[in-house]
Amino acid sequence: MNNLVLAGLVITFSIVWSSAFIAGAVALDDFDPFTLLTIRFFLSALLLLPLCLIGDGYIRNRAAIRRGLLLGILNNALYLGLSFAALQTVRPQVVIVIVSCAPLATSIISAWWGIEPLSPIKLLGATLGLVGVVVISGITSGTTVDIWGILMATAGMLAFASGTVFFRGRGASLPVLQANFWQSIAGATVLLPIALVFGQPLVMPSTNTMIAVAHLVLIVTIGGMSLWLVLIRVSGAATASAYHLLNPFFGVLLAYLILGEPLRTTDFTGAALIAFGLILTTLERWRTKVC
Repeated sequence: MNNLVLAGLVITFSIVWSSAFIAGAVALDDFDPFTLLTIRFFLSALLLLPLCLIGDGYIRNRAAIRRGLLLGILNNALYLGLSFAALQTVRPQVVIVIVSCAPLATSIISAWWGIEPLSPIKLLGATLGLVGVVVISGITSGTTVDIWGILMATAGMLAFASGTVFFRGRGASLPVLQANFWQSIAGATVLLPIALVFGQPLVMPSTNTMIAVAHLVLIVTIGGMSLWLVLIRVSGAATASAYHLLNPFFGVLLAYLILGEPLRTTDFTGAALIAFGLILTTLERWRTKVC
C-alpha cells in the first residue's frame, strides 16, 4: 500500500473514529448509553451477517469465534460501554482525548506482556500524554470535572489498548468482517442485560437521534472498526495506535461544527502535548524503519 493511500485511510479513520463520540452525544438525548450501544451492535451484527455467511467459513470456526468474542468484550462492551457512559458527565472532546492515549497504553501493555521494551523516551511520551489529558480535561483551569466520568473513560481506553495488543497477537489472521461481526455479537450480548437493568424506558427517538444511530451503525461500527482492524494488520498494533494522535484535533473540530461547543485554549494545548507525547512513543520505531 503506497503512502498516499495509507495517509488517506488514516485521516478517514480518525475523522470517523472521532465522530462516534459526537454522534453518541447526540443520541444520548433519547437513549441511555447501554441501550444505545445494544441497539447499535445488534443492528451492526444483523447487517454484517449476510456478508459473513458468504465468507470463507470463519464464521463457524471455533477459534475465530472465541477470539472475535473476546475482542468484542474488550473493544465494544468495555471500551465503548464505559466511554459512552462517561459522555453523560464529561465533554465529548475530553473522552476523545482520553481515547487518544491508547497508543501510550498499548506501548505500556506491550512492555508489561514482554512484547516490546518500554524505553525512557517512551516513558517520557506517556508522561506528556497524561499531562495533556489533565490539561484538556479542565482540571487545571478550575472547570468542574466529573472524576468518575474521567475514570470510566480511562478504563475504557485501557480495554481498547488491550484489545489492540490481543488482535496483533491472536486475531490478525481473522477476516475483518467476521471479526467485526463477532465483536458486535459480544457487545450486544454483554450490554443487553445491563441495559435492561440500568437503562431508561424506551422513547420515540428524534430525527437527529435516528441519524446519529444510523451513523454509528453504518459508518463507525461497520466502516470504522473494519478500517481499524485493517490498519492494525497493515501497520502493526503500535504504529496503528499512533494514528489516534489525530483524534483530538478532529474531535474538537467536529464538536465545534456539530455541537456548537466553544473552542478553548486548553483544548489545543492539551492536544499538542498528547500529540508530542505520541510522537515520542513511536520515534524509535520510525528510526528503525528509516535505518
